[in-house]
Amino acid sequence: MKILIVRTDRLGDMLLTLPMASAIKQRIPGAHITMMIREYTLPIVKMCPDVDEILTVDTAWSSFRLAKEMRTTNADVVFLPSPRTKLAFAVLFSGISKRVGTGYRWYSFCFNKKTYDHRKTAEHNEAEYNVRMLSTIGITNATTPLPKLQLSAKNEIAEPYAVLHLLTGGSSPAWNTDGFITIASWLGRAKNLPIVLTGEKKDSEFLFTVTAKMKLEGVNVHIQDQLRLEELASTLRDATCVVAGATGPGHLAAALGTPTVGLFPLATSISKERWGFRGKRVVNIAPSSPVNPECPKCAHCTCISTITIDSVKEALEKAIGRYNE
Repeated sequence: MKILIVRTDRLGDMLLTLPMASAIKQRIPGAHITMMIREYTLPIVKMCPDVDEILTVDTAWSSFRLAKEMRTTNADVVFLPSPRTKLAFAVLFSGISKRVGTGYRWYSFCFNKKTYDHRKTAEHNEAEYNVRMLSTIGITNATTPLPKLQLSAKNEIAEPYAVLHLLTGGSSPAWNTDGFITIASWLGRAKNLPIVLTGEKKDSEFLFTVTAKMKLEGVNVHIQDQLRLEELASTLRDATCVVAGATGPGHLAAALGTPTVGLFPLATSISKERWGFRGKRVVNIAPSSPVNPECPKCAHCTCISTITIDSVKEALEKAIGRYNE
């Protein structure tokens, strides 16, 4: 069986989609799995041995061009875990015989195999929702494995260290900067760990400002904001611990087995229940209580700022303690 999985959004989304490939291989070892992705996630998908073939595409392409690429796979079935109008029509135009997608959108007629999960209710993690789609090809009651990632890149940092990833790229509200500074200071004193701040090149000015504040607190801190994705992966893999908001590097650290603390708001659509990090050494935390009568349905979510320093410290102790379990 030839299977095409289409996921052309961000790193975290991709890492929560890769379990589909692992679940398929567990039940149908001879299946040939192709993933259609954006090029920037390519280094991570190449690390997954359960993916046999990779197609990189530009999301600016038309539905017809995307459909043409889909046809090159000669797939028997195509899955569209993340509904997008253009991609739905590309799936329809591809001519692939089994087309799997949501049954709850106006363009659901593009799919002849439909799933009926309301993801917005966050009854399951995104990875579980994705694996549940496999019931349409007879893979039912499947567990949701962690993605298999084989990483050979070496990390040049010799001493133990902690990684803090402060920003979320707009996917979710970020925890307050002062909180991260306090946690950095505590990790230095209590755990004797220098701090590595990760981010993108566009974040450099912000990270330099935070670094200056951390150094005033006596923190030994370094910035890594120009890493290639495979280099970032090796930095996260070898860290003693990672603290991050709801963003791709947090998902990557968790998938690589690093003790990871995830910071999430209460809003259902971006909650830890829906988008929480997955891994053997993960602790996801959220505010202990709503901050206003509309929470967790606020138009402008600010509750994440109420996550306390003590709760982050406690979560770090739990995550690091699981390292030897």
